[in-house]
Amino acid sequence: MKRNFLNKTFVYKISLWIARIFPLRFLKWIGRSFACISYLIFKDARMNVMNNLSHIFIDPIMVRNNSKKVFINYGLFLADWAKLIAMDAKEIFSKFSIIEGSEIFAEAQKNGKGIILLAAHLGNWELGGLFFGTSKIPINIITAKDEVSEIANIRAAVRGLHNVKTITIEDDPFYFIDIVNALRRNEIVAMLIDRYERDNGVLIDFFGEPAYFPPGPVLLARSTGCVVLPAFTVMDKDGNYKTAVGSIIKMEFSDDKEKDINVNLNKIVKVFERYIQKYPDQWYNFTPIWNKSKITK
Repeated sequence: MKRNFLNKTFVYKISLWIARIFPLRFLKWIGRSFACISYLIFKDARMNVMNNLSHIFIDPIMVRNNSKKVFINYGLFLADWAKLIAMDAKEIFSKFSIIEGSEIFAEAQKNGKGIILLAAHLGNWELGGLFFGTSKIPINIITAKDEVSEIANIRAAVRGLHNVKTITIEDDPFYFIDIVNALRRNEIVAMLIDRYERDNGVLIDFFGEPAYFPPGPVLLARSTGCVVLPAFTVMDKDGNYKTAVGSIIKMEFSDDKEKDINVNLNKIVKVFERYIQKYPDQWYNFTPIWNKSKITK
């Protein structure tokens, strides 16, 4: 998986070191300042964000303005993330202004076969995971194997401090067993699926053009009977967060596996489109989603 421009070991280490010393307000100032500089000097990342947003906005001014906001909001995201390691449960809960759809989540738990929680690189997905962990709700984060193991270890350590387990997708199939076992224990399995490589991916219409999505969530639901829920943790204007749990995505299954994958992935992607359109300046995809560019470099 191609890494984004800030997915480097020194960025994580510096962020955590600074977070131990300075208050959050100062961290956000640093994050915002660094983001503004990054927008100017990291041309590839800037063009990738602009190209992705050009599939949402027709107006080039809207594309450019929201692209700048993506960088700034990501700087704020990093500041909040760095501070998480020192937060207790009460402090984490204080970061949330509202939890939407808690009754939907409670209903999904009654199924007893686990929940696949689907999210995008939208808002603060790490904080969303920690909310469930600190609420004593068993949650497992599925993550791709990082090119730099040290980064993966840092992320997993931060999650582990707040009762969030990490399951890494490896080359061998044993990780799949861990996922199935978690669902059988009626736990949450959370995954981000809006950034996917061609290998084993399925082309689904996404904002009017085909993009690759993983068949895994549909295949897991098909084989285990688990519930599939969309959930997004996004930043409000006041700097706090809200978690929105969407309606249960009704899976349709038949004897045709390929048909099931396409039908159900289309349902999932339509939900993603609605939330991304609502919060385009918090869609942190610094790598290209589509091969075809709409932006001239």
